[in-house]
Amino acid sequence: MTPAAPRLSLRPGQPGDLPFLQSLAPRLVASAPAWRDRAAMLAEYDELFTAALTDPEPGSAVLVALLDGQSAGFTLLYWHPHDQGVFIKDLAVSADAEGQGVGRFLLTAIEEWGRQQGAQEIMLKTSWFNARAREFYAAVGFREDHVALVLRLDG
Repeated sequence: MTPAAPRLSLRPGQPGDLPFLQSLAPRLVASAPAWRDRAAMLAEYDELFTAALTDPEPGSAVLVALLDGQSAGFTLLYWHPHDQGVFIKDLAVSADAEGQGVGRFLLTAIEEWGRQQGAQEIMLKTSWFNARAREFYAAVGFREDHVALVLRLDG
């Protein structure tokens, strides 16, 4: 008998998800260029995730993917009505859940959420150095559009 395929489900983020989101923050900053201060980036994520879960901005959402009932990934989204688009601020999958369809499941949920808002497009940013993420997004139909250049003024 073959084992049952893993079951994926989705739910809105809740304040109790803060430790889970925080546990994935290092994955979000791992591919940042060497000149970025990863400790500062992680501190910013603590504030961002806390606000997103406890005092969300209008038009934002945190969606948590569950794999067999366990938190496996999340996305933080913002609706931009003027641009008629959804911006994926963050999307991360736990190391244990990699390769099990969680990322694609979240992207499907994002598409559905965006369609409910009336979106015409979904946009995201990822580090130029994160080849794996860029390949993943390209494989599901995202196309590169903008290049961001950064000049640090603090040193």
